[in-house]
Amino acid sequence: MSDSLVDPLVCPLCGNSNLCINLGAEDVARTCWCNDPALTFPEALLAQIPPEKRRQACVCRDCVLAYHRAHGSEKVGE
Repeated sequence: MSDSLVDPLVCPLCGNSNLCINLGAEDVARTCWCNDPALTFPEALLAQIPPEKRRQACVCRDCVLAYHRAHGSEKVGE
């Protein structure tokens, strides 16, 4: 049993800030980058998240874009 807490503002894949506006925003009138319809979060990407961090923190934009580049996905977000 682990006592460590997952920081919801840290990407569970790379450890950098995920820039989540939904979880950390002071300006709640803004929309988070993850709501961009040009971005997708494939199951294969989400499966890379360690089990203990799943549904605890958002993957960052850099990791999403890197996944798409590495897997030859169509151009997404810029």
